[in-house]
Amino acid sequence: MDPAARERIVTRLAEEMGLPVVLEDAAQQPIAYSPHHDLTDAIRRETILRRSTSEVVVDHFRPYRLPERDQPFVIPGDAARDLLPRLCVPIRHQEVNLGYLWVLLRSMEVTEAQLEAAGDARTSLLRSFLAEDRIRESETETVLDLVSGDPERGVTALTDVEARGSFPTGRRCRVLVCVGQAWEYPPVRTGFWGAGWAPAGQDQLRAVTEREGIVVFTAGTDHLGTAPIVAALARLRAVAREGERLVVGVGSLVGGPTQAPRAYRQARMAVRVALIEPDLPVASWDRLGTYRYLTQLPRELLSDGVDGRVQRLVEEAPELAVTAEAYVHQAGAITTVAEALHIHRTTLYYRLRAIAGFGLDLGRGEDRTVVDVGLQALRLLGSWPAP
Repeated sequence: MDPAARERIVTRLAEEMGLPVVLEDAAQQPIAYSPHHDLTDAIRRETILRRSTSEVVVDHFRPYRLPERDQPFVIPGDAARDLLPRLCVPIRHQEVNLGYLWVLLRSMEVTEAQLEAAGDARTSLLRSFLAEDRIRESETETVLDLVSGDPERGVTALTDVEARGSFPTGRRCRVLVCVGQAWEYPPVRTGFWGAGWAPAGQDQLRAVTEREGIVVFTAGTDHLGTAPIVAALARLRAVAREGERLVVGVGSLVGGPTQAPRAYRQARMAVRVALIEPDLPVASWDRLGTYRYLTQLPRELLSDGVDGRVQRLVEEAPELAVTAEAYVHQAGAITTVAEALHIHRTTLYYRLRAIAGFGLDLGRGEDRTVVDVGLQALRLLGSWPAP
């Protein structure tokens, strides 16, 4: 069932009851809501404004043990906190909690007719949730087979892709991977499904696992802009809990779904870089530079490849290592480097001489490369910046 159909069910129930209604998923994140019907409270206003349910609200309902409920019940209001009573209608199937239907009440009283109307809406929404779950499971299985690299699974996935009518002949594609601390938060995984990672919904196939979210997406041209990806990620990060990171890695444009395993491998390596670079929430394989080589090395070889002079600099004089990194990134522009580090040019010259004492002459191109590659390798190893 499409989102518009769910909204119609919610709106129809609200009209029958003359009360505002909200539909939430199993993680208590809003899916659809009706007009106010001249009735609202603090929780409803905040949820609609944020387009998500805050942790404070989830905690408020925790004592009522919502995941264990299977019958409609009324939760009392609290006038001091601007909270009205509300009817909670759990939507469950075979002991699995699928979502909640909330009806804001004027009092604690609920009539038999209102309960019957809510029950009818629950039945319709239950069918919708079950159908969507089957679609998501099928789509996830197809994507995982497609990117697996296993020939037999790949053939199965390609057959399914053709049956879906996705990826028309001649279309190139990319693979996106989404990970981070915030991925463990159920509302983020739920939001991943609804995000528009491609300009058109039919141009994307998604998979959600406990570890990551994956999208295989296509477009009619060779230029798959990052604007939809950045926008979709921003919406997910707004749902995430404060302080928890969520990043995306994007593989290169490949010739079609048969090359999806290659694009997936690239996206997985790109997302490693996004996780260690705080200012890079979306990392594209095409723009990784030196990281494209480093991410393909096992940890032991990566560690062995770090120049001993760089290792000493990091361990013995981390402030000088910061200076060397800034100098390399700013192509040796003294004024720009000094401003970036918030130091005087005289101080910068002093530090450059100190760096030379470690055997690194940043005036030489080779030494600048040694510093740049070495510090990037240490970032991937989690040794730089210092914990």
